[in-house]
Amino acid sequence: MQQGVRSMPILPASDLAAGVAFYTDKLGFDLAGQWKNEDGTPNFAIVQLGGITLGLTASDRPVPAEDWAAYFYLEDIDAFTDQVLGRGVKLLRGPEESFYHCKEVELSDPHGNRLCFAQDLKPGADGPGL
Repeated sequence: MQQGVRSMPILPASDLAAGVAFYTDKLGFDLAGQWKNEDGTPNFAIVQLGGITLGLTASDRPVPAEDWAAYFYLEDIDAFTDQVLGRGVKLLRGPEESFYHCKEVELSDPHGNRLCFAQDLKPGADGPGL
């Protein structure tokens, strides 16, 4: 029996409103929901890009600068790259092809979460397996 249905990485956001704005305005995600504390301050949001769901939680937790916080597979990395560059997003790396047959771009959100967006160039047994 298959148990996995979907996943939702949860990333820290020191300024939740700025995080939601970055993901929606710059990366093209849609805001799916947002929750607030009793005092009205936002504490959690969910954004989506096609089948990708991402949670943002209000947090001052330090973010590792070197590691990917999340890795996202896209259908057309070139179109995504053009879109985000046109919206003023600075890429940390890419687009470039990896040894495991993915074309990738890396960027950071306003909170320092390092993100990798990729297109699987060789789906199947010889590709990354996803």
